[in-house]
Amino acid sequence: MPLVYHEWINDNLQLGLWHITESVDDLISKLFLNKEEFETLNSFGSDSRRKQWLSYRALIRNLVESDYIYRIYYDDNKKPFLVNPQRSISITHCNTHSAVLISPSMTLAHGLDIEPVHPKILKITDKFMNPTEAAEWSKSGDTEKAVAYWSFKESIFKAYGKRYVSLKGNIVIEPFLLTDNEMRGLVKLKSKQRTYKLKLRSFDNLTITIAQEDRDLGQ
Repeated sequence: MPLVYHEWINDNLQLGLWHITESVDDLISKLFLNKEEFETLNSFGSDSRRKQWLSYRALIRNLVESDYIYRIYYDDNKKPFLVNPQRSISITHCNTHSAVLISPSMTLAHGLDIEPVHPKILKITDKFMNPTEAAEWSKSGDTEKAVAYWSFKESIFKAYGKRYVSLKGNIVIEPFLLTDNEMRGLVKLKSKQRTYKLKLRSFDNLTITIAQEDRDLGQ
């Protein structure tokens, strides 16, 4: 079973990374899909997309370790969560891997992202970095750090869980080193501000980022 990385981020939050190596039929055999889920699966235009969709479901089943036939639901902002058993989750995938962040707490605001480390990110840094971030990043011009900026913002976007937030205009990443144990980011809006604790992991040329709201600092 290609669960290739697992970590308890804290007592209430666990991370799993799945390497997608199976066929569509192999992944289906690991699940108990209902009619609606099969309809969704068949609506995808490629086996690659079907495998991504199936693999994070197989990963969730592995992490939950439950005999229940769980279902994924989505709130009004398209943020996923589990029912039976009830869990808060964050889902992400790329061509080769899928990943899930999962917690028994429905009030824990968390987000997850994975990104391949690739120099193509250098062509679009102005699309997601604000001037302060760009100046800080340019001190090294490092590809891995540029990917980390992008991925941190994606994780915070998912943790915040509401629409109409701009990666460049509303999500801010404070200066960091790739070796830091924990980083910090913020969602800044006219009426409020939220702070997030950030974690960075690397695996097989993938950048993995985790965001969790830091409620100790207030809003």
